[in-house]
Formats: sequence, structure tokens, C-alpha cells
Amino acid sequence: MADLSYYKQIILDNFSKLTKNQKKIAQFLLDHPEEIALSSIDTIAEKLNVGKATIVRLAQTLGYSGFLELKTELSNKLRDDLSPTKKFKSALKAHSSKSDFVFTLAENEMRNIQKTIQQMDREQFNKAVRIFVSANNIYTMGLGISSFLAEIASYYLNRVTMRARAFTHGSMSLEEQIISLKKDDAVLVISLPPYSYQTIEATETAQYKGVKIVSITDKITSPIAQYSDVVFVAETNNIVFINTVGSVLTIIYSLATGIGLSDRATSLTALSLFEKVESDYGFDIHSDFFK
Repeated sequence: MADLSYYKQIILDNFSKLTKNQKKIAQFLLDHPEEIALSSIDTIAEKLNVGKATIVRLAQTLGYSGFLELKTELSNKLRDDLSPTKKFKSALKAHSSKSDFVFTLAENEMRNIQKTIQQMDREQFNKAVRIFVSANNIYTMGLGISSFLAEIASYYLNRVTMRARAFTHGSMSLEEQIISLKKDDAVLVISLPPYSYQTIEATETAQYKGVKIVSITDKITSPIAQYSDVVFVAETNNIVFINTVGSVLTIIYSLATGIGLSDRATSLTALSLFEKVESDYGFDIHSDFFK
């Protein structure tokens, strides 16, 4: 199968002979191949204000039988381009020095965090804080690497609310664990590729129960986004074969801090209780959250 650059070259080679509306579609394909691969022909036609027949004719001009064949090949190519094996092989070729590799990874992580912060919507952030402050109980949820992040989120949120717990993989499925959710509860869902079907189903069920949902995921088009009241997009791009999590942790810590600053009385009470318990058990902790 040809790589993604091949498809882009086909578009560029044919661009001059396309109609005005076909050029609009072609440019969108060049700029947003992932969205084309994930969207229906009706969605694209409505988004670009063009006819479905125009989209089909463009696909045929590019050498496909129709839009479906173009979409299928594009989806397969994108999946192959993002495969862990391919990314790891490329990284090995590009970095021969171990020390250089470490610095490159660190720089990549910092870029992810910076981009995550830059694209964060302040109004949506404040909305998420209000959801958690007003919730009776806060539950965090995720599977795979997201389960560890859900545990960390639960730890931080519990420090400032005293009413957070994690739903992760255990003796019961996520859907079994969320049976007890009430409308006045809130859920923080973390979902990173490869997306867990259990997480998606549990999130859909939580939405059906009327629970407020805040999600952290890698793109606005991820499966859980459609069920969420607030979506935070965390940049998780890596030059090797795993998702980076620095940006996810940044969002989690920001939410915990935002909740703490929004509801200082509850948060200070929670921190005082935790300090007393940990002091009684011989731990030495120092919190400068509100100093």
C-alpha cells in the first residue's frame, strides 16, 4: 500500500484541473486526512457546504471508485502510519546516540505539555471545575495506561474534595462499577489509544444516567468525546511506541488545583485531615497548595 505522501501527491497533481468546490474538498483532505477518514460523506458535505456528488466525483478523479474506497484506503494508511512498530523503527533510525535520544524525548514531552496548555479553553476548564465542585461524588475511570492515570487523578482529587474514587480494572467490569452512579455525581474519564471498548460503553452508560462527564483524551474526535460535557485534548505524541502522559498529568493537576482554589474551605479541611492521618502513621508531608 502506498504511503500517505502518495495520496497527497495525487491530489497535488490533479489540483489545477479540479472545480472550485472540488478544490475546497481536496484542500480539506490535505489539511485534515484524519477527519476525512472518520467522517461520513454527509458530514463532510455539510461541513464544507458542497454536494455529496461533488465529493464522489473528486474521489473518482483521484482514481477511486467512489468516496468509500478513498476513505477506506486513507483509514488503513493512517493506521499504518501511526502503528507502534513503524514509529519505533523510525525513532531508531533517527537517533543513534542514547544521550541525544533522552533530550529528544524530553523536548517532545515539553512540546506536548505546551501545546496542551495553549489549546485549553479557559471557559471549558472553569466549567469542569464547577462540575466537580458541585458533584456529590467524583469518580475517575480508565483502562490500560489510563487506569494508572485514573488512580493518580483520584488521589489528587481526593486531596481537595474528600469524595473521589477510581473505577479501574478489577473483579468487576467498569459497567458493573458505575451502576451506583447518581445524577449528582461526576465522572472524569481518561481514554488514550488504543481506546478501550469497555471505557466507551461505560461512558455512554454514565451519560444515559444523566451524570456529568469530563474527559481527557488525545483528540476531539475520540470515541468518548461525544458523551462528554467537557473534553480536554491532551497531546500524547511520542517518537517511540507509547503515549506520553505528561500533558494528561498536567491537566489532572490543574483541575485539582482549580477545585482547591474554587472551594478553599473544603479543600483545606481535606488537606488538614490527610495531614493528620499521615502524620499519625509516620509520614511527613508538606502541602503548599494554598500558601
